[in-house]
Amino acid sequence: MPQITIKTGFADKNGKEEVLTEYFCDWPDCINVAVEVLGFSRDIGVFAAVCEEHAASIKSDREPPRAK
Repeated sequence: MPQITIKTGFADKNGKEEVLTEYFCDWPDCINVAVEVLGFSRDIGVFAAVCEEHAASIKSDREPPRAK
């Protein structure tokens, strides 16, 4: 999963530099920030996450058809 880290240059209350980290969507060719984790493996420290748009798409594919 692509990750971006921004060093702010500002110190937190402990004197350490504040660092902001964002993860990008795992969907191919998507540059949006990931907001929902699909799954993870604690043993190897890996997870998959997608943006809001792709999470909604995956959820709609999983829902059973609604009765009319």
